[in-house]
Amino acid sequence: MARAIGLDIGARFIKVVEIVGGPRSFKVQRVAVREIPGSGPKADTSELAPAEAAALTDDIVIEEDESGLTTGEQEPAVHEPSREEHISEVIAEVFQTLSLPREDVCASFESDATVFREIMVPFFEEDQIRKVVRFEAENHLHSYAIDDVIVNWIKTGETKDGSRLTIFASPKDQLAQHIAMTRRARVDPASVDLDATALYTALEASGVFEANPDCIVIEVGAHSTTLMLLVDGRPRVVRAFRLGVGSLEKEVGDALGVSADEGRERATRSSGDDLFVPASELEPAAGETEKSLAQLEKDVVVDRRKDFVTKLHRESIRSLASVTSESTPDKILLLGGGSLLPGVDESLTERFGLPVERLNLLEHLDCKDEGSDPAYTGAVIGPAVGCGLRMLGRNPLGVELLQEEFAPRNVFEVVRTTLATAITLLFLVLGIWTFSIKEQLKAERVKYNDKAAVMELMTYKAELAYQQGIENKTKDVADKTTKHWLRKQLPRDHTRIIKMRNRLIQRHRFLQSELGLRSDIPQLPSAVKAMFEVYKALSQVPRERLGSYFQINELTVQERRASIYVVVEDRRVFDEVRKLLGRSAYFKERAFDQTKVVEPGAESLLPGGYKRQIFTLKFRED
Repeated sequence: MARAIGLDIGARFIKVVEIVGGPRSFKVQRVAVREIPGSGPKADTSELAPAEAAALTDDIVIEEDESGLTTGEQEPAVHEPSREEHISEVIAEVFQTLSLPREDVCASFESDATVFREIMVPFFEEDQIRKVVRFEAENHLHSYAIDDVIVNWIKTGETKDGSRLTIFASPKDQLAQHIAMTRRARVDPASVDLDATALYTALEASGVFEANPDCIVIEVGAHSTTLMLLVDGRPRVVRAFRLGVGSLEKEVGDALGVSADEGRERATRSSGDDLFVPASELEPAAGETEKSLAQLEKDVVVDRRKDFVTKLHRESIRSLASVTSESTPDKILLLGGGSLLPGVDESLTERFGLPVERLNLLEHLDCKDEGSDPAYTGAVIGPAVGCGLRMLGRNPLGVELLQEEFAPRNVFEVVRTTLATAITLLFLVLGIWTFSIKEQLKAERVKYNDKAAVMELMTYKAELAYQQGIENKTKDVADKTTKHWLRKQLPRDHTRIIKMRNRLIQRHRFLQSELGLRSDIPQLPSAVKAMFEVYKALSQVPRERLGSYFQINELTVQERRASIYVVVEDRRVFDEVRKLLGRSAYFKERAFDQTKVVEPGAESLLPGGYKRQIFTLKFRED
């Protein structure tokens, strides 16, 4: 059974799935969701002024410890692994712990690093589009040179002037860094897909779009959000924008003055009212002058959540504003870690005016393993499942980032062990099969030669008797003639027995013919019988139905046909004659074509106003 691995490297978690089966029937065998160390919300100092950034490091109090060393004189700090190194370590740990194969792996690439553009090309055929799409895309990529990106595209519709395309331009430098992280873990992916298009593959394969052909898919991640508009189950718009639930966690942590982990816990904690707070609760109650600390923290979290949903709605509307479509979406499918944010589905329902459904992909898949947290796994596993299906041959959008210089560099290393094993087994099977065939051939050759020797003796005796008895040759001459034929004219190959058999059959038939004993000569049907059946058929009706004048001018009966010339005064009698002959059981049984027992010929006019017509009855070969 085929086995494939899907690898999705997110901003905070790494998702790995093992899928077995085929592109149409598959099962999720194992699931691993691992957090990347140090991937939580952190303070961002990249936009601080130089003085402010320096203030974070300059205000150091130098104290002496018991050993007499100041803090500035302590040992150098231990090297802190980078994010890329952490990712490589986690990938290596997952593959080693689960004993996953390192070949047949498809990895995802983040869509927020990819440039999305919608363009028009004056062609309809995919072969023609493929030839010009790179040149057309160059005119729409202002921040990158065309040689610095990998260009993919999908066809999203047609107009009278050509095809509408969505192009994906993925930067080569970031793609190289992405592949380097997996290769550092000794995993060289055979294919790389965008996480957005991989998510589409997973939803399409799981049957989600069969039930919701016209919908909006929103996957809210930690640092970015992917949005897709589906029309009749096909993507009309694909976008990715940098807005994730991680920004909400950071804002909550900063507002409450707590750590990053505590901010994450506060932002995702269910607090009763969640995003919806009744208007009566927004106004202070009579006599209330101050709120409790818990209520203030709750208000802060609710306000930040509302701000996050507002930004999410604004960015989604901005992505869909310029889209014209014949069908309108009837539902929003919400995925990603951000979909588990309390109250986000109800808030988006109110803002979009469409029902919002939190989608747990595990409920639509055949899964043997659902991970330690099925709710979170079902929300984030989509791109990893789509990547795994890519390796099983399911690729509805045809996006591939491993192009040009990014083609797998160690393809032979990936398949070397498997290929060597397969070749060894192949040679072993071929050796056993060859030995078996040789033994069978040897046995068949012995059997054939034994039969040929017996047949040759029989042929010699029969031919010797024929030469003496029929050809009137002496015994010596007959013996010499027979042996000459057996030695010179009889082939020494596999047709030897067939030639001798044909020779004996030829002699046998000649003797049967000479003696009048042949039984395969067919009997000739009686012409008198055919004439009798003609008159019998015409006698089935009263004489007056054949007209005042009726004559069979000529009746010819041969082995394969009979011809009847009928002369009448009223030409309508011809139809009656044709019907009567066609209903005859005898002529039906002998007819060459059961659908045309009688074939009427051309009419001719005779002196005296009489009409003549020929009727032909064709007989089959008995």
